[in-house]
Amino acid sequence: MVAALVASLSAWASGSINLMGTTYVVDTLFHNQVGPGTMQTSLWLHTGSANLRVFYLTIDMTNPFVTLSGVCATDKVAGNERVSTMAERKSRPGKRYFAGINADFFVTSGYTARGVSKVGTPVGSTVVEGQIFRARNNAKLYKNFIMDRDGQLYVNPFFFGGTVTAPDGTQATLGGINTYANESAASNQNKITIYNDLYYGSTDETGAGYEVQARLAEGYVFETARPFKMVVTSDTSSAGDMTIPNGGYVIHAHGTARNLVKKLQVGDTVTVSPSWTYNGLSVEPYEVISGNPKIVENGEVIDQDADRPDATQLHPRSGVGYSDGGSKVYFCVVDGRSGISDGVRTRVLGEIMRYAGATEAMNVDGGGSSCLYTSALGVRNRPSDGNERADGNAIFGVSSAPDDDTIAVIRFQDFRLRTPKYGIYTPKFYGYNKYGMLLDLDVKGVTLTCPESMGEIINDGTTFYATGSGVATLTGHYNGATIEAPVEIVGSVDDINITNDSIINDTFRDYEVDVQSIVLDNVLPIYSGALTWTSSDESVVTIDAESGVLRGITDGKAYVTGTIDGVTDTMWVSVEKPTAHVMPIDPNLDLSTWKITQSGGKNGVAEAQGDGFTYSYTGASSRAPKIILTKTFRLWSLPDTIRVRINPGEAPMTGITFGLRANGAGISYHAVNPDTIIPNVENVFDLPTASWIDADNMGNYPITLSSMQLGMGNSEIGKQYTMQFLGFETVYAAVEPVELQHGDVNGDGRVNVTDVTTLVNMILGVVPMNLERADVDGNGRVNVSDVTKLINIILGIES
Repeated sequence: MVAALVASLSAWASGSINLMGTTYVVDTLFHNQVGPGTMQTSLWLHTGSANLRVFYLTIDMTNPFVTLSGVCATDKVAGNERVSTMAERKSRPGKRYFAGINADFFVTSGYTARGVSKVGTPVGSTVVEGQIFRARNNAKLYKNFIMDRDGQLYVNPFFFGGTVTAPDGTQATLGGINTYANESAASNQNKITIYNDLYYGSTDETGAGYEVQARLAEGYVFETARPFKMVVTSDTSSAGDMTIPNGGYVIHAHGTARNLVKKLQVGDTVTVSPSWTYNGLSVEPYEVISGNPKIVENGEVIDQDADRPDATQLHPRSGVGYSDGGSKVYFCVVDGRSGISDGVRTRVLGEIMRYAGATEAMNVDGGGSSCLYTSALGVRNRPSDGNERADGNAIFGVSSAPDDDTIAVIRFQDFRLRTPKYGIYTPKFYGYNKYGMLLDLDVKGVTLTCPESMGEIINDGTTFYATGSGVATLTGHYNGATIEAPVEIVGSVDDINITNDSIINDTFRDYEVDVQSIVLDNVLPIYSGALTWTSSDESVVTIDAESGVLRGITDGKAYVTGTIDGVTDTMWVSVEKPTAHVMPIDPNLDLSTWKITQSGGKNGVAEAQGDGFTYSYTGASSRAPKIILTKTFRLWSLPDTIRVRINPGEAPMTGITFGLRANGAGISYHAVNPDTIIPNVENVFDLPTASWIDADNMGNYPITLSSMQLGMGNSEIGKQYTMQFLGFETVYAAVEPVELQHGDVNGDGRVNVTDVTTLVNMILGVVPMNLERADVDGNGRVNVSDVTKLINIILGIES
């Protein structure tokens, strides 16, 4: 069983494909189930400097809950909508649009005579669930992907036509539905066109034709390929651009067909007999999308690039197809116009779709429109516009299964499971309901088992530790559901590398050293407990010899060494112990080392005060008012929060943005913009470290703070403003805050006459007000009564 699994895995993992004489290496980047009966595969094709990224869906149409359904943007002929938005809008219980691809080429400009936009109109025929949005007899230009009412699939240039019969037996050719009645002498001249209320609101026809409004006769529906009857509801008009009534129709005749419509009267019944034919084959479509050219036929790639001059150019491409008589459907996108994917011509798209399994396929709209979507994982490719484009229509795999939120099936997320000897592998799992709908992208609570000869399971049953060699069957268990997959234990340890060259430890937190192994040029994690560990100075840092877990003891530096099979690596550890819950960033603040710049203010003056400073300025005009404080600080230890305390006075402050750099990384900017900033009182601006880096990875430290930019509103021109920067601080959650004694106004841990001096200075405005400490009598105000209360506390008269 294991051998069979490995063989299957290897077949998918890598291979080769010949594309027009060039052999590409095929690496599988992703292969997993994304919905009922549906697999999504991502490939990287490469040779030399050439690269292609391929994304395709394989849909099992024998699944009883799966069908196909098209969507026209906004459910009208014209309009644009993202493929993802279409799916979200149309999905409902019992009808989930779980995977799809963009479809037809569409009109990109133009308006009707009444000013209605034509953008988004599919250029070919489009049918959605038996409702004709557009039917055109342009088979020479466009091919059709059709699913008939029995679920049979076709990819061919079907010709739309049929007849319209008047009450007196006169017949005319049916030229199209919701298309241009006079588009050319070779197509719709001397024919009848029917318009429904999915069109532009009116026929937009101004040529020499006749038009009449109509409704369906009682008991009839507008069929795609069966006769039905319509009843005339208006007088005939030759004015053109007739309004299409809601729920109704307009019959338009051009050329010689005008004679049939011209003599119709209100109440007359006409018979419409539409048809879709190709080489003598007639079908009754239920779903239709269009494209060009056809690229795979009877399992062979066909080169019709000559039909379209742009078909030979390298672009992003999309294609749809099927195999096995329609039992499998393929949606495929090849990215292009990017540094990681060159794009393809349509013939190469055909070769890729044949590689995926398609025996019949056609090209649809590409370029920036190319989009492969799944409801669980989102857009799978990278659209060349940089964002998902709003397209004219799309086609989807749709599940009719009832909604069910219970996970009944799990699957390993990783397509290929590999680890070196002594390696550790903690898999993640997708969770599906019993119908195959992907519900959970990271199922928690899955436990693992494996053969004892191959390894052991650690970390509460979530991690495989490889101690053997060869291939092991790894089994995941979740609420009665199980999944098996082969994990390949690759080679021996050729080299090891401690992930971080150095870390900082604060003496409060343990740290398990991250170690990687280089096996066959692949970097894979290994279990730190497999190494033997030592510390160069155990008075500074200790490390468990067997587990690789270290902790700092006191401030200083030491290095730790890990050894396995004669291979070693070292890492420096700097121990920095925070001494207080809150510590000043610049404890001996010297304003001469700070740079303060401002727009939206002038004549700025800064004066040191306590652990901060005051800043006064005169309001001035600016398009982008701000105050920038610049000084580089290497923050101590492992701060949990960066804190700035500001009393803005009446200055129109809106927030603060920190310029920060994690160890080994570039500078990044992180904003704190509270909903409300209260004037004339202290406001605290906290930026949690975990909000912008992995705070548990001690390799991300030290943190460097390089700038603080205050967002400002418009200051009143000429008005004087004073802001108090009360403190620039780091907060350490591991250090318990010291509870202040009642009356300890200056916060030095003692209550004495120096607190009286500080309190008086706060009242006089000499030093910044701290209401929490200064309101000694607790009445919500700070005044002379608080001084009296404080003196009585010092004298022991009150407590």
